[in-house]
Amino acid sequence: MFRTSPSDKWDDVPANDCRLEAIRIFPLKSATGLVRRTVTVEPEGLLDDRRLMAVGADDKVLTARAAPALLTVHCEIDGDDIVLMAPDRAPLVIARRDLLPLAREVTLWRSRVLPLDAGEAAAAWLSDLAGQPCRLVVKGPDTRRAMVIDPGCEVSFADTAPILLANAASLAHLNLYLDEPVGMDRFRPNLVIAGAAAYAEDGWARIRIGAVEFDVVGPCDRCVMVTLDPRTGQRRTDQEPLATLGRERRGEDGKVYFGQFLVPRGPGRLFAGDPLTVLARKAPVVLKPGSPPPRRAPQPDGRRGRLLHCVGTEDEARDMRTFRFRVEAGEAVAYEPGQFITLLFDGAGETERRNYTLSSSPSRPGELAVTVKRVAGGVRSNWLHDNFHAGASLRALGPNGRFHLAARADDRLLLLSAGSGITPMIAMLRFAADRDLPLDIVFHHGARTAADLPFLAELRALRARLGPRLRLSWNLTQAAGAHDIDGGRLFHGRFDAAMMRAVCPDLAARTVMCCGPEGFRRTARAIHTAMVPDRPAAFLEESFGTDAPAEPGEAAPYRVTFRASRVIAEGEGRTTLLALARAKGIAPEADCEAGICGSCRVRVTAGAWRLAANCADPGRTVLSAVEKAGGLVLACSTEPVGTVEVDL
Repeated sequence: MFRTSPSDKWDDVPANDCRLEAIRIFPLKSATGLVRRTVTVEPEGLLDDRRLMAVGADDKVLTARAAPALLTVHCEIDGDDIVLMAPDRAPLVIARRDLLPLAREVTLWRSRVLPLDAGEAAAAWLSDLAGQPCRLVVKGPDTRRAMVIDPGCEVSFADTAPILLANAASLAHLNLYLDEPVGMDRFRPNLVIAGAAAYAEDGWARIRIGAVEFDVVGPCDRCVMVTLDPRTGQRRTDQEPLATLGRERRGEDGKVYFGQFLVPRGPGRLFAGDPLTVLARKAPVVLKPGSPPPRRAPQPDGRRGRLLHCVGTEDEARDMRTFRFRVEAGEAVAYEPGQFITLLFDGAGETERRNYTLSSSPSRPGELAVTVKRVAGGVRSNWLHDNFHAGASLRALGPNGRFHLAARADDRLLLLSAGSGITPMIAMLRFAADRDLPLDIVFHHGARTAADLPFLAELRALRARLGPRLRLSWNLTQAAGAHDIDGGRLFHGRFDAAMMRAVCPDLAARTVMCCGPEGFRRTARAIHTAMVPDRPAAFLEESFGTDAPAEPGEAAPYRVTFRASRVIAEGEGRTTLLALARAKGIAPEADCEAGICGSCRVRVTAGAWRLAANCADPGRTVLSAVEKAGGLVLACSTEPVGTVEVDL
């Protein structure tokens, strides 16, 4: 059934020479898209689009979120034949006439459908590719699925609506924010239009493309799928472009939007190049304020990023080295003290990215510097220590980041760090001294031994320059004794509440800027919440980079009690609360699965946790300060640490 509204009255609105630029169909859900010059429009969407899907052993839809290798599958529907192809494996041809109804219904998000089963050969082929048991199912003539947003209409195996439209100008605008642009294939639209202004589609209510009319029924909320390389299925470690969408295209409901869903009002045929006419407009979804696109210097080779030339190195402490860079052609780099850059390590056909906080200060514009700690398992950090030297070069993106001196809410600060988390702190202190800022700063840093304390001589010099405006202290976790050293205090033992009171008795009057390993930040955050419960926004934090996500003991056992469901999940390694809940038959709501939308919020009532590698918003912007203080976390991007209780 097509969507109809016979009483509607519409006025044609010009669309500035807008046209249909590209058509794609996706016969197999989550697989490669196929370009078409023309396509038939049916009630359930474009002909042959999303007519097949994979289902897991639990009889639920299996997508590239959980099986990224699906993105590498090329699926064609050729008459009666279904053809599956993928790199490094023999193609498989299935005859549709041989398919039989599956013996049971399967779950596609909130729908139950009865599809056709593609058989054992297809199941074996797909299971081997996906790395887990699954079956291939096909929409049959009697497979019925009501559209969630309009139950009077039917839809194929597409998530929300029959057709997805995206605007080339909107993608170009998004790419202004990204250090490395992304292609439209990340967003998997059926129809790509050109000739309209960026995000003009947000305000369309009804359109005509060629001779076919469509209702524009709402924006497409985005999930972790857009962080996957559509050719390889590899996830971007910086969670882009989802992280940027979370800052620039977040709705008041917490979800992030890109593209528009269409429902056809009648049958027809589309051709690439068809004109698009806007027939009616509507108020667009309300978005939270974003920011203007950054200004970037053009690069000679056309690639994003600048070339950094290493001009020297200095050892700051045991296993901690500073790498000093000059920018190609003497370009001045604008940044805030505390921001990071992303170093690009080009390999055989791939580029790895690693974030490192700048230890240099923008008040000293001649050079950029990063201070890198050698860590167990830190592939790129250790490579820099072992192989990188003066005269070598690397490409870099950024600077970026919201953890910097200008983010403070007060002129009274506690700079709290451990390990390589000292790097933004030394940048801030250098800037404060060079600009003679009227700040009152307490600095505290934790390390294992005295040999692991970096920048000692410079910190003493900064103390002499700033006088009583800077107080210094350190703690050593593997050395005995506590005493004063050159105007600062040295404590023994791990950082705890008693040490916090000794280091910073006026904590309630200060903004805390905390950087270091997750365990250290978690402890500091808990102490701050207990001591200053009415100022959660005064605790700002940053991790110390992405090269060493592993911390000592992170593969330790966990034991999660889901209190409301009365089940316990036990194991060892890294996994999210959402994955554990699903494995136990609990089905919490979850949309983006990247820590963006907030639909999977749950309360941790006891125990510790950490952010997972898939978290696209480490600040957890969707949660209010009150919710964070009350123990709410996002199950999709939260990992249990040890014994944990969850109100689920």
